[in-house]
Amino acid sequence: MPFSAVGSSSRRSLFRNAVRAASTWTAMSALLKAASASATPNNEDFWRLVKKQFPLEDGLLYFNAANICPASRGVLDKHAEYLRDFEANPSFQNRAKYTALRTRLRGKLADLLHAKPSEITLTRNTSESNNLIVHGLDFQPGDEVLITAHNHPSNESSWKVRASREKFVVKTLPVPVPGASKDAIVEQFKKAITPRTRVISVSHVTNTAGLQFPAKELAALAHSNGNIWFHLDGAQSFGALRVDLAGIGCDSYSSSTHKWAMGPLEAGILYIRSERQAQVWPSVVSAGWSDSLTGADRLEVFGQRDDPRLVALEPAVDFLNLIGMDQVEARLRYLTKSLNEKMRALPGVTVRTNLESELSGGVVKVVAGNGSPGAQNKRLWDSKRIAIAATESGDASGLRFSPHIYNTMDEIDEAVRAVKSVLA
Repeated sequence: MPFSAVGSSSRRSLFRNAVRAASTWTAMSALLKAASASATPNNEDFWRLVKKQFPLEDGLLYFNAANICPASRGVLDKHAEYLRDFEANPSFQNRAKYTALRTRLRGKLADLLHAKPSEITLTRNTSESNNLIVHGLDFQPGDEVLITAHNHPSNESSWKVRASREKFVVKTLPVPVPGASKDAIVEQFKKAITPRTRVISVSHVTNTAGLQFPAKELAALAHSNGNIWFHLDGAQSFGALRVDLAGIGCDSYSSSTHKWAMGPLEAGILYIRSERQAQVWPSVVSAGWSDSLTGADRLEVFGQRDDPRLVALEPAVDFLNLIGMDQVEARLRYLTKSLNEKMRALPGVTVRTNLESELSGGVVKVVAGNGSPGAQNKRLWDSKRIAIAATESGDASGLRFSPHIYNTMDEIDEAVRAVKSVLA
């Protein structure tokens, strides 16, 4: 009998008994697949089963997905398996298998992101991916690049460093906290575009206050004004939201795998639309480079790679597909909306993240009274073992909570009670 066909109390018993019996990743993944019909946003039994896939310490309340996520058991097992194999036999002959494994991985990533395999380059993280775009495009003195104040340094400082050397202009647009509306954001960029604008480079979701930019509308705006290159930093959307790169229409998209995708450290992706790939110069050229290389291979000649690490990304993608990105996003939005609303209900607390789903993602920024966010963060860790991030000053100051699918509603409620306690 399927999980969805039994009553709630019986289903809870089935979950508990099955979890106790499933001691291996293979068994657990089969159990998840069987239970996937129950993956509604508020089915705590199902999501507790998901939580079992992660090696999080008991008593740790982890709300820092915007920085680093724990990897699932499948990722850890696969990485260990292939690392042992690699070190036991690092011969050319044994390592030859990684070419086909990378090709398969690239195909799965392309399917997940609604792209072509030839449009996906495997990098080390979002920072490297961003810099491949920053240093790969041609500029003339006086050309302009539009960015926002809340871009990550790899998508902000990197532009400014190159601009100072080559004398093009970087214009930084302020970010409303919270955002007013999609139309207002698009209008802000529309007014900033000039005949010299060559690139618009923004964060899909900001890591500071959790504002989601209207990527599809900004891509259309960029292309309707002299075919401006539109780059999207997806560090806070890949693995958190359902991302359709073909539908968005961006020219490039970057991300890491150690955040919301719950994959290995030091692995990343860079998408470049097929029609635009010839415009990007390689920033790293090593053994294996040739002018005849096409597609993603043109930018992926980095020298020796940690191949077992890339293989470990495949089970992370499989895990997202097993649950389904629609279900992952729905659960994430259920958690963040609950957290957002419950924090807003606390006297003395201000939430700087939009409630509207079109303007938000998985990040919730909270200002708790007049205290120092850094000191409050320390207090929450020391007294409650709550792992979050804090911004000490500026228009995005406050406590940053970023839950993910391994968090439960009980943990959301504990986080709210904890913030209430620091106000006392």
